[in-house]
Amino acid sequence: MSKSTNFTVTLRSVCLFIFLGLSVTFVYCQPADDSVLRRNLFDLFGTAKIPNLTLTADFDSIKANIRNRNYVNGTIEFEHGRKSKTTLQVKLRPRGKSRRMMCDFPPLKLKFDKQNLETHSLETFNDFKLVTHCMSGEVLGEGVIRREYLVYKLLNIMTPNSFKARLISIAYKNTGSSFNKSKHLAIIIEDAECLAHRIKCQTLESKVINIDSLHSYQEKITSVFQYMIGNADWSYLMGRNIELLKDEAGLFIPVPYDFDYAGLVRAPYARANIALGQKTVLDRVYLGHVKSYEGLADIFTHFKSKEGELMQAIEDANGLSYEEITQMKAYLTSFFDIIASKERVEIEMLRLSK
Repeated sequence: MSKSTNFTVTLRSVCLFIFLGLSVTFVYCQPADDSVLRRNLFDLFGTAKIPNLTLTADFDSIKANIRNRNYVNGTIEFEHGRKSKTTLQVKLRPRGKSRRMMCDFPPLKLKFDKQNLETHSLETFNDFKLVTHCMSGEVLGEGVIRREYLVYKLLNIMTPNSFKARLISIAYKNTGSSFNKSKHLAIIIEDAECLAHRIKCQTLESKVINIDSLHSYQEKITSVFQYMIGNADWSYLMGRNIELLKDEAGLFIPVPYDFDYAGLVRAPYARANIALGQKTVLDRVYLGHVKSYEGLADIFTHFKSKEGELMQAIEDANGLSYEEITQMKAYLTSFFDIIASKERVEIEMLRLSK
């Protein structure tokens, strides 16, 4: 064999080796976690504006044990058009504090079976919150649910560090004896671990933290947002209606949920927090960590840049009456009027003496 032939064979061998090496490297570098390639539970909702679900369980048992954290077995059925359905195993229990005690129907925690999710090639994030109708009256219940759902969409506009939520229609099928079936609007909120995975954070088992460990910018976003919507039913120190996620720098990202006591939502059962100086739920109370106009100036700029988008989201909200839209826009306008003035921020928001 000639030298040129030997060189050609060697070159081909080297090229083949490099190609195989690159191929092996390519395969090796694929995501080890195949859940990245799977559908999320939210994907089962499809493109319907308000997907239809059927939740079957012993709701008599849930109501009878409203104070405890025991789960009841059930199933949830997702409809995909008229002929296609997906049924998943789920456990349910009451959640929340005041709402579970005062409402006709309690908010629920949904815990899906991970193996069942695997069987359906779904991500195994399995712990979801369900915001249910509080009042039995259809008009009252639906209005509150629609307005609270809108708050989640407004928060999504302000920051990606927020829960995904979906407005759904649920047929509650009771295996107990008090009622057979009822249908209501609800909001399903994504698993906290799913959110953490999405924004590259970690969930925390304990909600007790040093407030100085909060991510400064995200704390200001959260606090000003809560002030904007008129919500005083939350606390960093108590971990009330706040999920805390730990980012790669070791700082804690606060993510709020449950906004039914917000002035923007105007739930008929909501009560003012007299201890915080509220006379009605429409009174705004600032509960943030930063207590100076200068410290919040960058956040005010951010909110002002989103004003048009926030107002448009209210305009486009599905199912709200003209009166509801007008009230909600006027309430947000009053917030933007406040942050446009340093003097008003210091007096009305920060409560600083002149």
